[in-house]
Amino acid sequence: MEESKGFFEGQNVHITVISTDSRESLSKMANDNRLSFPVLCDQDLKAINAYGVFYHSEDALYKDHGTHGEPAHFLIDENGRILFIHKQTGPFGRPTANELRKTVKYIKKNLKTD
Repeated sequence: MEESKGFFEGQNVHITVISTDSRESLSKMANDNRLSFPVLCDQDLKAINAYGVFYHSEDALYKDHGTHGEPAHFLIDENGRILFIHKQTGPFGRPTANELRKTVKYIKKNLKTD
């Protein structure tokens, strides 16, 4: 996403990451990867629950790499309208930055104006 940030900003798309990891872990990850967009902590699961994002808890039916929220992508316009949602319930199939670029182009080209 960092590599595609310039494209997204050129399309007036602003990246924000929300994770269930600890603040310390997120800060280290953001620094290690030199991320220039906001990385927010949701350890209390308020955002994940509000947006219906799948959470892999201790009670999950299969083993994984610990408790965590599965990836989800939302494109929301300046009026709060959701233009695109992609939510996962497992480890595979998340869209690449290039696929998200295609989605942004498609929406921008086909978005109805009032």
